[in-house]
Amino acid sequence: MKKDQLAFLFGGLAFGFLLGFALFRAIETRPGNVAEPAGSAEIPSPMGPAAPTETAAPSQAGGGGAPMLAEINALKEQLQKDPKNVQGWTRLANIYHDAGMFDKAIEFYKRADELTPNNANLLTDMAICYKELTQYDTALAILERAQKADPANWQSLYNIVVVAGLEMHRFDRADAAMAKLQQINPGAPNLDRLREALDRAR
Repeated sequence: MKKDQLAFLFGGLAFGFLLGFALFRAIETRPGNVAEPAGSAEIPSPMGPAAPTETAAPSQAGGGGAPMLAEINALKEQLQKDPKNVQGWTRLANIYHDAGMFDKAIEFYKRADELTPNNANLLTDMAICYKELTQYDTALAILERAQKADPANWQSLYNIVVVAGLEMHRFDRADAAMAKLQQINPGAPNLDRLREALDRAR
């Protein structure tokens, strides 16, 4: 077996050491798991500060490091045999995303994006990773790609408001995204909090 194949298959070992802390932190900060204090300065998100559009099911996310590591290794073996498996790359990326390992998640999102370009959900999830790494220009550019691919994708609009408005203070772009978001999904989760956060950021 080639060295790069070995590195790919066994790269999950490091994940096992980091998962216990990183995954707990990612789950803990999601609404519904812990109460947020009144007046929290946390940037509101549709599903939490590091939540992709296609997260792991609660039973999987809360199952501990060993089951998750087993799934990672199984996915990597599958992808060695079928490198064009979009669902496999996306699932692998989502696992690392949920664990807060955003560099690694981006690597796998890119592999999926090569196979299925212009998937708005995938692009939004990848953009969130760049946002968490404070690479706001890249995050915004990818979110704009997601909006172009699917103008009805409200998650990309929501995150454009977060990145453009709250992080970059590009209020013209944030206001346009907010207006469209309120039009296509006025019941989006945490929308009132997002609007208030945007007002405070000015």
